[in-house]
Amino acid sequence: PEVNNSPAHVDVIEIPSRKQLRQKNLFNVSKCSMVWQSDGQYLGVKVTRHTKSKKTLYNNIELFRLNEPGVPVEMLDVKDAVMALAFEPRGSRFAMIHAENPSSTKVNVTFYNMKKKVDSSTLKSNAAKKKGVVGLGGGGKGKGKGGAAGGGGGGNMTEVSELNKIETLEGKQCNCIFWSPAGQTILMGSLGESSSGTLEFYDVVTKTLVVKEHYRCNQVLWDPSGRTVATIVSQPIGGGHFKFAMDNGYILWSFQGKQLYQQSYETFYEFQWRPRETLLSKTQVNKVRKNLKKYEKQFDMQDKERQRALKLEETKGKRAQRTRYRTLVARLRAIRARQKEDRMALLNGYDSDDDANYILRDTTIETILTTKEETVV
Repeated sequence: PEVNNSPAHVDVIEIPSRKQLRQKNLFNVSKCSMVWQSDGQYLGVKVTRHTKSKKTLYNNIELFRLNEPGVPVEMLDVKDAVMALAFEPRGSRFAMIHAENPSSTKVNVTFYNMKKKVDSSTLKSNAAKKKGVVGLGGGGKGKGKGGAAGGGGGGNMTEVSELNKIETLEGKQCNCIFWSPAGQTILMGSLGESSSGTLEFYDVVTKTLVVKEHYRCNQVLWDPSGRTVATIVSQPIGGGHFKFAMDNGYILWSFQGKQLYQQSYETFYEFQWRPRETLLSKTQVNKVRKNLKKYEKQFDMQDKERQRALKLEETKGKRAQRTRYRTLVARLRAIRARQKEDRMALLNGYDSDDDANYILRDTTIETILTTKEETVV
């Protein structure tokens, strides 16, 4: 904290050596809170500052990049009051709830990315300009794909460490945000006794939004896989009368916002997911995503085998009837074959199964369906 003329500061310290990796000085600080990214790659410090008169408050977000040399810090200036800030697990995105007035019922949710995708050819061009190399604009006979350093286009996209604003969702009714452990999906909820219980499932990649509701919901818990999320109405475990006991219970939702299960209890205190071990490292996850089409073929084959097994199970009765019918037909044909001599004796040697005893004639019948007469003058 600030003491006399010394500013407040945020220190990043390495353990167990206690070596100071980075220090960021802060002035006129009223309140400060920190939010870590799940892998420890980024640290966000929400700083509420005041003017010299201490009558006006404003916010800054200090963003630390822990995996880069020197631990660089970027400052994001936010004019509105920031009510919540959360990083995407195992990702570089973060979201924050902000509004002009902290007590507003309608708020905005803004998404940022700590990385920005740029054209690799642009990076090469900028690097060449810094070194004093002038490009020919692609018209020369350079050996590269684009001619000279500044020419050509259509290079591959490359991620650089630069804060990038993705989008802002305006007019939302939420006071809490919960990222899926798998990333990409975020749940924006309006929680608390006086809140509406609105739940908004938003996919930051496909931009799809699904709105649901769980009245008086006061807790949200994602399962470790990120496939299912539980919204909960629970009462304090300390005992005593709970005026919302009729709403106690939980609802399970898929990450797409589809209700899977609902259970109510007269008294309900706590809900917890069983922890799950992470089976794949980040490198392995990236490898799977890169070779996803290859795995899709394997999964499609497995899905087809499963569908075939289900179809065989569903048609088991019909196939049994067909087998009984064919068995009956074969038995009747065998009986008819055994009775052939007796049948021919009764018919004076005539064999009705012999095609030579029949005369085949081809008859053609022409039928006029419509006629139309035209008079040509």
